[in-house]
Amino acid sequence: MKHDKLMKMYDLYSENVYRLALSYTGCVADAEDIVQNVFLKVFEKHIDIDAGKEKSYLLTVTANMCRNHLRSARVKRSVSYEEAEHENVNASFDDEEADLYEAMGRLPEKYRVVLYLHYYEGYTFREIAGLLHITSSAVSMRLHRGREMLRAELKDYI
Repeated sequence: MKHDKLMKMYDLYSENVYRLALSYTGCVADAEDIVQNVFLKVFEKHIDIDAGKEKSYLLTVTANMCRNHLRSARVKRSVSYEEAEHENVNASFDDEEADLYEAMGRLPEKYRVVLYLHYYEGYTFREIAGLLHITSSAVSMRLHRGREMLRAELKDYI
């Protein structure tokens, strides 16, 4: 892949890749490493991505790298979602957004990621199923259960 094309993709999609990685890992440093590794993989392997499919491809690679990272025996979470607050991760959020971010962080990974992809990235059930290698009905169920868990987490704020 040409350097200019990669830099353009980085400018367009690095924030999306970072937010998905942070959603998976809950750790700023791990999310940053994964972003770097995703773009490094595309660059080193000279992967040519079809026009219009860049975001989907990058988020699929990100999800796979995150799952591999979390499965790795060497992973020791050094920063939890609660501790991430001290790293100013949510410093740019207003109070309501910060509460939502913290509540999302307390959800199990499989629900948190599906909620993020659907509500923040705007993916359909079918697209999420393809990204995460699960069925559309599993996506639907995870969204339903995730919303219920999120509602329970935010009951004091509603």
